[in-house]
Amino acid sequence: MAEDKHFLAIDFGAESGRGIIVTLSSGKVSMKEINRWPNRPVRLNGTLYWDFPYLFAEMLEAMKHCASRGVKISSIGVDTWGVDFGLLRDGQLLANPVSYRDHRTDGIHEFTDKTMSRDDIFSETGYEPWAISSLFQLTSLKRDGSGLLDMADGFLNMPDLFNFFLTSRMASERSIANTSNLMATDGEWSRRIIEKFELPDMFQEMIEPATVLGTLQPEIAEATGLDAVPVVAVCGHDTSAALAAVPAAGENWAFLSCGTWSILGCLVDQPVATPECLAKGYTNEYTLGGWYLARNILGLWLVQELRRKWDTPADLWDYPRMTKEASQAEGFAGLVNVADESLMAPADMEEALVAVLEKAGQGRPETRGQLIRSVLESLALEYAHGMGVIAELTGKPKDALYLVGGGIANKLLCQFTADACGMEVWAGADQCTAMGNGLIQAKGLGLLAENNEIREVMRNSVEIVAYHPTKAEAWAEKRRQYKEIRG
Repeated sequence: MAEDKHFLAIDFGAESGRGIIVTLSSGKVSMKEINRWPNRPVRLNGTLYWDFPYLFAEMLEAMKHCASRGVKISSIGVDTWGVDFGLLRDGQLLANPVSYRDHRTDGIHEFTDKTMSRDDIFSETGYEPWAISSLFQLTSLKRDGSGLLDMADGFLNMPDLFNFFLTSRMASERSIANTSNLMATDGEWSRRIIEKFELPDMFQEMIEPATVLGTLQPEIAEATGLDAVPVVAVCGHDTSAALAAVPAAGENWAFLSCGTWSILGCLVDQPVATPECLAKGYTNEYTLGGWYLARNILGLWLVQELRRKWDTPADLWDYPRMTKEASQAEGFAGLVNVADESLMAPADMEEALVAVLEKAGQGRPETRGQLIRSVLESLALEYAHGMGVIAELTGKPKDALYLVGGGIANKLLCQFTADACGMEVWAGADQCTAMGNGLIQAKGLGLLAENNEIREVMRNSVEIVAYHPTKAEAWAEKRRQYKEIRG
């Protein structure tokens, strides 16, 4: 029997970080969290920084946990959120990375549109020209007269920055570089954008996910009690790491990562960098094996905020109760436009939802269960709308939809999604990011030969529940109604 292989997946989120041991054994994968730490940005003189030294130290603590437990680690991989970066000079970090939540890019497009339009940037990169992307953060430094760009000879997005200080090798992995608005649709740095914005020569070689960067620096190995363990550049962007582990079969499928936010998309042979794609709110991202088309959608944030308001010690509104109340709710057929911008961060989600319902002439729910049901049905219809847009942009309707993430625990939403989309929905794998991180490491070490082997391992390892569409006529009418209120 083959020896079990253990991979340390370091998963940095914008709220917290985790050290996770991902174990590959006899064609199946499992995971165990060994430690977790908060990710607390720090505001200094009006600028919001990530505390990089603290985060690096906590990552080393995860490595020490492995050593103290006698876990033989085959390799280490790091994934993080997108867009943020560190600037270096002669291998030294010039300043703590700034958080994308900082206000330095407020109004940045008024400044950058004069140099290059957002439509042109999207055509060049395929990536939505968000004000928070690396390009616009860098441009804000030029606008504000910062001297950092004059000093810098190295630019590394966050996972690449962690990897550099682990191994001393500077390289830019494509999935995270893509979030910069500086990677062209050919997968290389866009010299056109770099020259247009007069950015310094500080960009590193591009590498594919599953590239072995080297081994831990001797001082890191000694400090953590580990040997010269290899470090693998996984999909550094956490969303892309998750997609690599979607337990899908076949070719013609879409995915929905369902949690606080929902991310809907599908694999594509080439980026869809058309004006229509940008206008529809879709972007192109990079994962193991190539490109995918995706769109962020407000997800269970809507339900989470209702719970935050309603749940009290005297009257508990946990998620099982909310789902039960929704499943039993009758008599209200109103739908809420979940794409309405007023729902992004309202002070009171219940009031905001009711206002959106009434604005669209949908009436007012009489019970909390009716409101929850309206939200869940409307989310499912938004997913169906998105599947239609994907078919338009790619020229090919999808045969199945795979749901992953914590939202798969809401079986009512899963069923509504199958009903709204009129297709089979397969729900499984609530922890794809760490699993993807670990299995990409296995691919980098040659333990898995093909990219699709990762999906096969996932299918062998997680329970996948099939949801079949029902009540076709009623849901066809709901789709018509939702299309009308969405506009």
